[in-house]
Amino acid sequence: MESVVARVYAKINLSLAVTGKRGNLHTLDMIVCPYRKFFDEAEFVPRADMEYITLQNAESSFYGFKPHIFAEFFNPKLKIISEKFGIGGVVNVKKGVPLGAGLGGSSASVAAALKAVADCVELMGGSAETSDEFLLSLGSDVPCMYRGGVCRVRGVGEILTPLDEVITEDFCVKIADGGSDTIKCYALFDEYGGERYANLPIADSVEAALRFPRNDLTEAAIALNPKIGELLKSMKEEFEIAVMSGSGSAVVGFNKRKN
Repeated sequence: MESVVARVYAKINLSLAVTGKRGNLHTLDMIVCPYRKFFDEAEFVPRADMEYITLQNAESSFYGFKPHIFAEFFNPKLKIISEKFGIGGVVNVKKGVPLGAGLGGSSASVAAALKAVADCVELMGGSAETSDEFLLSLGSDVPCMYRGGVCRVRGVGEILTPLDEVITEDFCVKIADGGSDTIKCYALFDEYGGERYANLPIADSVEAALRFPRNDLTEAAIALNPKIGELLKSMKEEFEIAVMSGSGSAVVGFNKRKN
């Protein structure tokens, strides 16, 4: 077998509620769906002479991508995948999901690599079964992005409920310059206090998310990068609804669903 290629799409949050903390991690309740205009592709080349999987090459279609920094993050994830399946080789990544945009940029690459390796293992006659617990060990967004489809995600990413709903909206996604630092965003959210969000409705379906979109991290993200606020304002002038995805800096615009 020469190689196996897999693709994983970006994700957008139609709703994001911060529900508490578990240790150092925030618990969330989110409605997530794929966004097919951005995607990562990973090519896995199995190598019998290698104990582990390593990154061979990474290229990106967006400005500011730093392959050496990406490799520092990515290679430890590949080692975990290697140990899971007992296979070595190299991975080449074509990155189309921007980093620091709240679109699952880091998790898309990991999920794509895992899919390529799992597909290879199955083609070789092995078992590629993966638990949500294992997927979560690779990143909080990995379970929903690896499984794919529209879903409700709760806890720290481990409670995944597929939603049998069809997305008909034509979403527009724009990304504010300057990106967003997820760790700083959550830290500032804690500093502000999340009590004022406690009585807001939490969406349990796409229909509910489209009617009552929310993202509890918006205020903190705008404080860290005011350009997110400027983009959000302009998107609200263009669309009936605009909501930030993840911890930013992407903003999703759409018009209300017509009955």
